[in-house]
Amino acid sequence: MVKQMSAVERALAAVRNRKTDHTSSANGLVMTTVEMMNAVGATYPEVHYNAQMMADMAAVPYEMCGVDGTTFPLDISLEAEILGAELDWRKADRPPIKGHSVKNPDDFTIPDKIEELGRIPVVLKTLELLKNNYGDDLALLPTTVCPFTLAGHLASVDELFLWIIEDPDKLHTLTSKLTDFVIDYQKLMMDYGADILFAIDPSSSGDLISGPMYAEFALPSIKRMRKGTGAPTILHICGNTKPMLEHIAGSGVEGFSFDKAVPVWYAKQKLGDVSAYGNLDVIELFPNGTPQDVYNATVEVIRQGVNIAGTACDVPETTPVENIRAFVQACKETPIPSKEEVVAYGKKLAEEAAATGKK
Repeated sequence: MVKQMSAVERALAAVRNRKTDHTSSANGLVMTTVEMMNAVGATYPEVHYNAQMMADMAAVPYEMCGVDGTTFPLDISLEAEILGAELDWRKADRPPIKGHSVKNPDDFTIPDKIEELGRIPVVLKTLELLKNNYGDDLALLPTTVCPFTLAGHLASVDELFLWIIEDPDKLHTLTSKLTDFVIDYQKLMMDYGADILFAIDPSSSGDLISGPMYAEFALPSIKRMRKGTGAPTILHICGNTKPMLEHIAGSGVEGFSFDKAVPVWYAKQKLGDVSAYGNLDVIELFPNGTPQDVYNATVEVIRQGVNIAGTACDVPETTPVENIRAFVQACKETPIPSKEEVVAYGKKLAEEAAATGKK
């Protein structure tokens, strides 16, 4: 029997692959809905610039549903904007990049005093507000963009892949500089109260690059980033990450967040001591399923061995609050299986997948 834990104790134990009192629901992907935003009076684009509004929006899944972790900022363009990219604010919730700032990596430099740049002061103030208001009752998992994906944001994804083929030194130069920037930004987050770093790297998906490409162009920056911050880190990659799993097992990160494309049982077999986070569907399940559907799906990923139950990507804003409450309820009520039970169940599911021709 494990003693009752606070949300922060539970999340930290879970990400370090240790025993918890129940499965952590410390979601590192955005879990706010229109209903939640209305409840706290949050609006776009104001929430991106107002620390109190961002803090209120980050806390509302906990306040309304009991989710014991949260993330922010609410878009993945903040870093690129600071480093010169132009954003399209006509899409105020998640502004995409419309103008790239890096042509020649040799000429690119990181600005000084990044704590004063762009929206970083808003994120740091949000951390401070949440930590002061909630302490250990709410785990803080702020999001940063990893160097490989950030390189694509700054130079364009097309240029990124052209460099991989024709001029890999350019990509190595840019990701090296960006790794220094990300480490500095993550250290600031830890100084202001972050509990776990949630590092996202969507461009390193197996849908875009091969396993060997990942090992050469993305993995070195992840290793150096984790070593440079010294902070507990969950790495998130979208899509099919099966070719990356064995590399991630040796990356130094504590946890890996993966998409629905990778079954939990399969990831557990490949990740070694790296904890598993995920991987609940957000395309149909959360917005369109019933609370019982969400509850059952959460029970299933717990049976397969997730350390932190979470979503495969951001929750759609139309998701009913009752579905998020069902997710939290399942995390609290479902017995955590033993390692032996996880292994046995994973073997059973692997055999079933082999029998049906699934990999």
